[in-house]
Amino acid sequence: MTDFSDIYHTDTGMTLPDGVHVFAREEALGNIAILDSALTLHNTGLDEDFPPAAIEHATIAVVEIDSNNPSSLARLERLRALRPNLPVIAGLQAAPVATVRSLLRKGVSDVLELPFSSEELVAAIIDVARISETPAAPVELAPVIAVIGAAGGVGATTVATQLVPLMPEHLGDNARAALIDLSLQSGDASAYLDKQAKLTIHHLFGAVGRIDDELIRSVAMKCDDGFDLIAAPDEIEPIESAPAEAVSQVLRETRKRYDLVILDMPSTIANWAMPVLLSADVVVLVGLGKLSALRHVKRKLSLLQMLGRPRDSIAIVLNRCESGLFKRADASQMEELLHHPVEQMLEDDPSLLEEAQLQGYAVSHLQKRAKLSKQFAELAAALGGKIEKDS
Repeated sequence: MTDFSDIYHTDTGMTLPDGVHVFAREEALGNIAILDSALTLHNTGLDEDFPPAAIEHATIAVVEIDSNNPSSLARLERLRALRPNLPVIAGLQAAPVATVRSLLRKGVSDVLELPFSSEELVAAIIDVARISETPAAPVELAPVIAVIGAAGGVGATTVATQLVPLMPEHLGDNARAALIDLSLQSGDASAYLDKQAKLTIHHLFGAVGRIDDELIRSVAMKCDDGFDLIAAPDEIEPIESAPAEAVSQVLRETRKRYDLVILDMPSTIANWAMPVLLSADVVVLVGLGKLSALRHVKRKLSLLQMLGRPRDSIAIVLNRCESGLFKRADASQMEELLHHPVEQMLEDDPSLLEEAQLQGYAVSHLQKRAKLSKQFAELAAALGGKIEKDS
């Protein structure tokens, strides 16, 4: 925050901005009790959820973290997803350099060692307050559907590219969607849509802070059926090379300009992908429609649930299912094993899919009455209903 009209003057002559909330156990507070009239202290466990009202009104959050506790780190991810622009100061025991770097990549503003020192905390709060941008006017952002494979090669990109041309009809007149290929190492969305990208998402990453309508238009390739594609880079780079803040800003700027954003996510979840999966309106988890392959789906589903994704915001899609009399019975058995409903089962029709991808079309464009075309249409309608319910 940069509006210091509500500055609080402490007994030591230091000044603190209003709205600083501290979430930590009593033993981590050190000597900051002397600042209790300038801060709002919450005695919370390492993996205990933050009080919603406190998060809503906080201008700066100071959070105790256990870097060895997945639940504690997941709580931080949920906070970043709920309030992506909220400055966060993290406190942890004997912070190793690698951990500090990881937290900073995730968007944490500063890292302090526990127990807190009042002098260090005050200095960090003031520094963070000075560099924080003035809050922008509220902007309506498009909903996000993140499509992720339970493992590599299960057809997540196929699902994403087949869904995106079907979604605008569920969004209202003249709606337009964007497909962003975030599978940065092996992105195939442009190939499946028969497009050659001159500019890719890397051109947006390199222009964070300067993204405007003209740049988005130059990078986004117009496709048929009311959607655009932002392609993955041609070159292969380490999956962690994408800065979390850059991904967040590109996604935000894209959401300002479209009615829906669909993300083709990598199956390997990098640090930058965590807040993306947490903040998406719906996560489509794609796996193979075979009992032997459900282990991958179950593992990825457990991770999403551990991160705090609501149950009804995870749509499981089982791909390449064999058709036949016992298909519905197989679906019931799979749902029982997963302890989660299956949103859609997609028939295995490789010849139709291959022809559609060679021409860059949706399967319904080639064979509208094909069973696979109807299944994709049903999935699009179901996801449109989920988005409408959340809005």
